[in-house]
Parts: sequence; structure tokens; C-alpha cells
Amino acid sequence: MELSVICPSINPHRWPSIVEQLNSSIGKYPYEVTFVGPQLDVSDKWPSNVFQLESFACPSVAFQRAAGSAKGRFLAFIPDDMSLDPLGFEKALDFMQDKPDNHGMVLRYSEGGGNQDLNPEYWRGRFHEDQRLPGIKEEWLLAPCFLYNTNHFKSLGGLDCSLEHVNLNGHSVAYKTQHNGGKMHLSPTRIFQAGWQPPTLGMVLYRAYLENDRPKFTEFWSQPNAADLYNVSFDNWKSQPQKWPRRYG
Repeated sequence: MELSVICPSINPHRWPSIVEQLNSSIGKYPYEVTFVGPQLDVSDKWPSNVFQLESFACPSVAFQRAAGSAKGRFLAFIPDDMSLDPLGFEKALDFMQDKPDNHGMVLRYSEGGGNQDLNPEYWRGRFHEDQRLPGIKEEWLLAPCFLYNTNHFKSLGGLDCSLEHVNLNGHSVAYKTQHNGGKMHLSPTRIFQAGWQPPTLGMVLYRAYLENDRPKFTEFWSQPNAADLYNVSFDNWKSQPQKWPRRYG
């Protein structure tokens, strides 16, 4: 198995299309995909490389729990509100074949009709206001969507699941990778195009960012030696709520 894709999602009606797109994007490589969410599609239409895992937890916990069972040499995160480009993942995997295990990849994408994928600066952490912190080096790349050698990802502890949305904690893994001597590569081509709408307080993920994730992230990475101090256990998801209070009360 070359690639394990994990997609936290509360929208099972989108999953058949995502599977079709993954077939086109991953091309020649064998893969598995796991959808993790509170609603499952228990029909018998799914091929043997598609898995579903019931979870009422936040997206970070859902992802990390599924990652524990990943069988692929590489591991990737994708959201469910996107359209994959043909052969994007195949080209990414071609590129990674001869790279050391401690290297990772930023999965480039565009959103909201923009061309973020074409701007190399967009993928540099400190390009973004919320990343201009003492513990984050000028040259480090961030990774909101990512691909890693699975063993490397697990060896770093994976995601810090005290951050609820898979976003800032993905950056932390990328920063730790680079601090430890690894390299983050930009994907050779765009992987997907995502929708976007202006964030509002009615959006649960935006509230998670404002009320929990950004404050914790800022406090930690404001330390000049944050990368030295970064230490996450892969099982940290087990100490987080298995029913997400922000969504389910």
C-alpha cells in the first residue's frame, strides 16, 4: 500500500465523488481512504480500499484515530469540500519516491477562485500574520494539507489534538520536521481546488480557530525555543473529548 488518505467529514453524500476523484488523482499507486465522521454510508457500493470510521470527535481527533490504522507508506490529509486535480497525487508520490523518510510535502491547493497554489510565498509560514511568532523561523513552510511518510508522522506524535481543527496543528508537524533537519517540499502541481466563503461566528471550525486553536498555538510558538519543546504523543487524541462539545454540546 503506497498511500493512506484520511478525510474527516460530516458529509457522506460527498464521499462517492471523492473516491472517483482519488482514483483519477492517485493514478498508478495503490491506496486506501478512510472517511471519519458521525454519519456513515453503510451501503455495499464501496470498493475494498474504502473504509469508514464512526467518530463524533473534533476533526483532529478523528484524523489521528484513523491514522493509527493507516497501512500506506505515505499518509495524507484532505478536506471534503474540494475537487481533486487529475494525477496530482500521482505526481506527488513520484516526487517523494527517493526522498528521505523525514521529508514531507505541502499539498498545494487553491481556494475561493484564487491562485494560492501559484504563489510560493503563500506556503511560507511567516507570510501569514498568525504565524509571525518568535518560535517560527523565517524560511519554514507550513502545511495545512500534507503528505508524510507514515512512520515519520507517527514518530513526531502526529497532530496535537488539543487543537480541534486540522490546520494549525498541521503547521506544527511541518515546523518540527524542518527543525529536526527534514525538508518540506511543495507538491509538484496543485492537488485540489477548494471552496471558500468568508468566515463567520456561525461556522464551528472558525469558532474553534478563534476560541481554542489560535490562542493555544500562539502561546506555544511564541516561545523562541518552541520547536525544541514540541513533544506530542501519538495517543494524545485519547485524552480529548470523543464527542466534540463545540458541535454536539
